[in-house]
Amino acid sequence: MSNVAHTTDPATVAERVRALMSRHGIGKRQQTTELCRILELSFSQGHRKLRGESPWTLAQITKVAAAFGEPAGHLFGTQLPDPYVAGASAHDARLCVNAAVLPCVAWIGAPVEPGCRPEFIAYETQGQWRVVRPDGTHYQDAREVLKIEISPRRAEADKPLIAVVDDDRASADNLRDYLEQNGYAATAHYGLAAFEAALANQVFDAVVIDWLFGAQTAGDAIRLVRASENPDAPIFVLTGELLTGKASESEISEVVRHYDVACYEKPARMAILVADLSKRLNRG
Repeated sequence: MSNVAHTTDPATVAERVRALMSRHGIGKRQQTTELCRILELSFSQGHRKLRGESPWTLAQITKVAAAFGEPAGHLFGTQLPDPYVAGASAHDARLCVNAAVLPCVAWIGAPVEPGCRPEFIAYETQGQWRVVRPDGTHYQDAREVLKIEISPRRAEADKPLIAVVDDDRASADNLRDYLEQNGYAATAHYGLAAFEAALANQVFDAVVIDWLFGAQTAGDAIRLVRASENPDAPIFVLTGELLTGKASESEISEVVRHYDVACYEKPARMAILVADLSKRLNRG
């Protein structure tokens, strides 16, 4: 077996995936949508992968290549021959260190011989490779691990990203924390200017935004979302000023009709809001 090592470096893989899609006639503006369809990702997840900001698993690389009828090797960047992984093959795995379980790519070699005590071993259970330090436990068909590549940000990068926009910091932080506790990545933006600056550089899977910001409304920000790279992102407007008359019911109803926006009164029932969000993102 060749000892040329393949790499799952996110930037390298992303560049090759973009080139592959271009060869197959997928335009630049359609590539994120196509990747999300193939890998069943949210829009922000696919966007981050195509920008090289999110780690790729071997299974994802193989699935993308198969969707276009090309060998998966075309999507791997290659490094110089690495004598330390000669005879090994790369696999998606879970690295178990104390109570932590981290996603990784492990270069797995030959079966462990009697009397041999490598630093790490791998064993297969329920179709998944586990990497552990030898501790005297007998693992059937244990194999030596020659190299481990860890992507500690993968779990966070694989969560849908939600923008929370409110000039009340406590309200924004509370909702952000609740979303994170329920399996989302969330960012708090304390005002319209901060959110619009973020929108210029990030793609969000959904937006939860207060309606009133002093004398301004969220109307312009909602229009910017609908003109962004992910124009179909669910938008939830929150307001506690309908009964006081500070918020115009007619203005909000017009935004709801024209921009497919959901409206919740403040204080929002967070569990109901998250249930609606999950439904719109097809997560439950």
